Amino acid sequence: MRCDQYVGLNKWASDKVSRKQTVREVGARILPNGKAVPFDRQVVVPVAKIEVIGKITGAWKDVVANLHRYTLPDGRVYEEFIQAEPWSSGPCYFIALKNLKGNVISQSLWTTDELNNA
Repeated sequence: MRCDQYVGLNKWASDKVSRKQTVREVGARILPNGKAVPFDRQVVVPVAKIEVIGKITGAWKDVVANLHRYTLPDGRVYEEFIQAEPWSSGPCYFIALKNLKGNVISQSLWTTDELNNA
């Protein structure tokens, strides 16, 4: 069977950009009749601001996955890129991170062994 296979980020990179935090939201929901219903709740939100910056066009699918930019609270920005596309019944898209200067974040790279085992 031929197919596009999205592998994504390695564990280090995924942990870095996918962290979540619990925050408190306080406000009011305004109903159609104008009545305000107050709320005070805890919700889980991403730590990073996440934006779509591109897409992966596959061999068989028009869009395999989106590529993202992650802005962390300390100001660091990471962007996803396709590190490698080895074939195993179709392309396997391994994703890594680079900073805004285009420097690859070495911890985000998949190892040669991991790529060869696709």
